[in-house]
Amino acid sequence: MSRADDIFKENCRQILAHGYDQTGESVRPHWPDGDPAYTIKLFGLVNRYDLAEELPILTIRPINFRAAIDEILWIWQKKSNRIADLNSHIWDSWADDNGTIGKAYG
Repeated sequence: MSRADDIFKENCRQILAHGYDQTGESVRPHWPDGDPAYTIKLFGLVNRYDLAEELPILTIRPINFRAAIDEILWIWQKKSNRIADLNSHIWDSWADDNGTIGKAYG
Protein backbone atom coordinates (compact mmCIF):
# COMPACT_ATOMS: atom_id res chain seq x y z
CA MET A 1 0.00 0.00 0.00
CA SER A 2 1.26 3.48 -0.84
CA ARG A 3 1.34 6.66 1.25
CA ALA A 4 -1.28 8.03 -1.17
CA ASP A 5 -3.56 5.12 -0.20
CA ASP A 6 -3.17 5.94 3.50
CA ILE A 7 -3.94 9.61 2.88
CA PHE A 8 -6.95 8.70 0.69
CA LYS A 9 -8.41 6.42 3.37
CA GLU A 10 -7.90 9.03 6.10
CA ASN A 11 -9.54 11.69 3.89
CA CYS A 12 -12.53 9.38 3.39
CA ARG A 13 -12.83 8.91 7.16
CA GLN A 14 -12.67 12.68 7.72
CA ILE A 15 -15.26 13.39 5.01
CA LEU A 16 -17.69 10.82 6.39
CA ALA A 17 -17.21 12.00 9.98
CA HIS A 18 -17.18 15.77 9.44
CA GLY A 19 -18.36 16.46 5.89
CA TYR A 20 -21.35 18.48 4.71
CA ASP A 21 -24.09 16.28 3.20
CA GLN A 22 -25.97 17.79 0.22
CA THR A 23 -28.83 15.29 0.34
CA GLY A 24 -32.10 17.00 -0.51
CA GLU A 25 -30.46 20.10 -2.01
CA SER A 26 -30.51 21.10 -5.67
CA VAL A 27 -27.37 19.62 -7.28
CA ARG A 28 -26.07 19.71 -10.86
CA PRO A 29 -24.81 16.12 -11.36
CA HIS A 30 -27.32 13.32 -11.86
CA TRP A 31 -27.05 9.55 -12.14
CA PRO A 32 -27.93 7.94 -15.51
CA ASP A 33 -31.46 7.18 -14.19
CA GLY A 34 -32.00 10.90 -13.53
CA ASP A 35 -31.71 10.80 -9.74
CA PRO A 36 -29.59 13.57 -8.20
CA ALA A 37 -25.98 12.60 -7.39
CA TYR A 38 -25.64 14.02 -3.90
CA THR A 39 -22.22 14.32 -2.29
CA ILE A 40 -20.69 14.73 1.12
CA LYS A 41 -17.89 17.27 1.02
CA LEU A 42 -15.30 18.67 3.34
CA PHE A 43 -13.38 21.80 2.48
CA GLY A 44 -9.83 22.54 3.44
CA LEU A 45 -8.24 19.09 3.20
CA VAL A 46 -4.61 19.46 2.16
CA ASN A 47 -2.50 16.55 0.96
CA ARG A 48 1.28 16.74 0.80
CA TYR A 49 3.47 14.21 -0.97
CA ASP A 50 7.23 13.78 -1.28
CA LEU A 51 7.70 13.02 -4.97
CA ALA A 52 11.26 11.88 -4.24
CA GLU A 53 9.72 8.94 -2.35
CA GLU A 54 6.79 7.94 -4.59
CA LEU A 55 4.34 9.09 -7.24
CA PRO A 56 1.04 9.68 -5.40
CA ILE A 57 -1.13 7.19 -7.29
CA LEU A 58 -3.63 5.00 -5.49
CA THR A 59 -3.06 1.25 -5.51
CA ILE A 60 -6.19 0.23 -3.55
CA ARG A 61 -8.50 0.83 -6.51
CA PRO A 62 -8.07 0.76 -10.30
CA ILE A 63 -6.70 3.94 -11.87
CA ASN A 64 -7.00 4.72 -15.59
CA PHE A 65 -3.54 6.28 -15.89
CA ARG A 66 -4.09 7.55 -19.44
CA ALA A 67 -7.36 9.29 -18.47
CA ALA A 68 -5.68 10.76 -15.38
CA ILE A 69 -2.87 12.28 -17.47
CA ASP A 70 -5.41 13.56 -20.02
CA GLU A 71 -7.37 15.23 -17.21
CA ILE A 72 -4.23 16.90 -15.85
CA LEU A 73 -3.40 18.23 -19.33
CA TRP A 74 -7.02 19.32 -19.83
CA ILE A 75 -6.90 21.50 -16.73
CA TRP A 76 -3.30 22.74 -16.76
CA GLN A 77 -2.25 22.75 -20.43
CA LYS A 78 -5.52 23.41 -22.24
CA LYS A 79 -6.70 25.67 -19.37
CA SER A 80 -10.20 24.39 -20.05
CA ASN A 81 -13.26 23.34 -18.11
CA ARG A 82 -15.28 22.43 -21.23
CA ILE A 83 -16.04 18.71 -21.11
CA ALA A 84 -15.85 18.48 -24.92
CA ASP A 85 -12.10 19.22 -24.62
CA LEU A 86 -11.55 16.13 -22.46
CA ASN A 87 -11.07 12.70 -24.03
CA SER A 88 -13.14 10.88 -21.40
CA HIS A 89 -16.70 11.18 -20.16
CA ILE A 90 -16.06 11.18 -16.41
CA TRP A 91 -17.27 14.78 -16.04
CA ASP A 92 -20.28 14.60 -18.40
CA SER A 93 -22.88 14.50 -15.61
CA TRP A 94 -21.33 17.63 -14.06
CA ALA A 95 -21.72 19.74 -17.20
CA ASP A 96 -23.82 22.87 -17.03
CA ASP A 97 -25.89 24.30 -19.90
CA ASN A 98 -22.70 25.75 -21.43
CA GLY A 99 -20.95 22.37 -21.50
CA THR A 100 -18.47 23.26 -18.75
CA ILE A 101 -17.92 22.00 -15.23
CA GLY A 102 -17.80 25.57 -13.95
CA LYS A 103 -15.75 25.70 -10.76
CA ALA A 104 -16.37 22.03 -9.88
CA TYR A 105 -12.67 21.22 -10.13
CA GLY A 106 -11.51 23.84 -7.69
